[in-house]
Amino acid sequence: MTTVNTQRPTIFLGTPSLLSVTRIEDGSISMNGPQQSEMMELLLVQGGRGTIRFDQQAIPIKEGYLAVYQPGILHIEQSACHYPLKGISLLIGNLRLQYTTLNIQMAMAGHPVIYLHHQNYDILSRYFTEIHFEHQTPGIGSSELISFLLQSIIIHLTRIISTPPKTNGISVISRTARDYIKENYARDLTLGAIASLVFVSPYYLAHIFKAEIGMSPIQYVIKCRIDAAKRMLADTRLSVSEIACLVGYSNANYFNILFKKITGETPGKFRKA
Repeated sequence: MTTVNTQRPTIFLGTPSLLSVTRIEDGSISMNGPQQSEMMELLLVQGGRGTIRFDQQAIPIKEGYLAVYQPGILHIEQSACHYPLKGISLLIGNLRLQYTTLNIQMAMAGHPVIYLHHQNYDILSRYFTEIHFEHQTPGIGSSELISFLLQSIIIHLTRIISTPPKTNGISVISRTARDYIKENYARDLTLGAIASLVFVSPYYLAHIFKAEIGMSPIQYVIKCRIDAAKRMLADTRLSVSEIACLVGYSNANYFNILFKKITGETPGKFRKA
């Protein structure tokens, strides 16, 4: 006979409570102005594109991003033109965690946006959506179900940040950084900004990324840019200067030099080949 150990360690010092839930469907969040709450807020982006601004930082967001705002953090979300943000925002009270998980809250205070891998996004999106449904159409046991889902979100978030698993030998740190670079290679990316996204030091990210991906994060940025430039040279009639700008290089001469250094050919010769 198998016995069940009911005295497992818990990360909670109290039961978190849902204070409010808001569905964003048409980018209307951009009309709200700067927001500041004395409770923790979770915002899951489920569609559209935009920017989160806080502490003199501007972070691009789209589907798959989760913002975690600590109490007192002033922030504003703005939708991009023609791509209104969609998602669900949860305001959480009585969120008190064990000492061993306080580093999660401290890490999130410095950079409150997580880029979720597909599996993590699917799980959290389902939890957020179910909470919104139960809140809007309450039935028998809705309060208990919402409490369970809310705790599940916090536990899942804690696992994402504190115990990164590996898939095919690649940690969630490297995988998240790699996926972010793939999506944003044309932006002005720095090692520090990418490291902040995955809550590690630039030195540690450079070390683990090179060990698992085979090159440094900045080298991977360059690779993504050159690969994109190759596709544009082969498939479009855009000028070399236009392509350089689209992949992240404002200086076309520098782009020419870098392209030849990596491929052995100038962009013009590559296009004619």
